[in-house]
Amino acid sequence: MTAEPYTVQLDAETKATLKMYLFRDVQNVNSVRKNVVNGAWSCAVIKPSLILDPFQVAVAANKAAVAEKLNTMVTRTVFAELLFNLSITKNITQSLSMFGIDKNKNLLVCFIATEEKDPSSEIVPQIRGKLCLMSELKDLTNMENLKSAYQLEGLATDDDLLNVIVSRMVTKQFISY
Repeated sequence: MTAEPYTVQLDAETKATLKMYLFRDVQNVNSVRKNVVNGAWSCAVIKPSLILDPFQVAVAANKAAVAEKLNTMVTRTVFAELLFNLSITKNITQSLSMFGIDKNKNLLVCFIATEEKDPSSEIVPQIRGKLCLMSELKDLTNMENLKSAYQLEGLATDDDLLNVIVSRMVTKQFISY
């Protein structure tokens, strides 16, 4: 299946675009994981069960792209930085293991593309799974795990949940959750 990626223009200074592809029932998860972990693939692979909305990923990707441009990254790669920025913890290892690829067969694959560099056309065809529309992301979100990851168990209502999550993501350097 050929599907257009869900794209978001990042900060103009970065001249980059976030491209996201949502996959279900990936048959070669181990191969995908190996390529990502070894750095053979220039992308971030996220557990869609912990993503409420693509905006959440766009915020993390924008922060990562800006940090890369300013040489202020906390992690070694812009893709690890994206995963780190999704988390509310300052612990890099915890962030990567919580949000990064594991054995789950549903994947959200993210690229930070520029005019000069866009590996998505080479990588996406190598993922053996059902390419889905981003509108299906909500079907893969696990609210219990999401609330646990962002320490939101005590919230009285799910109203403005995305705003609370994004606020926690971007304020982690100032506040410990």
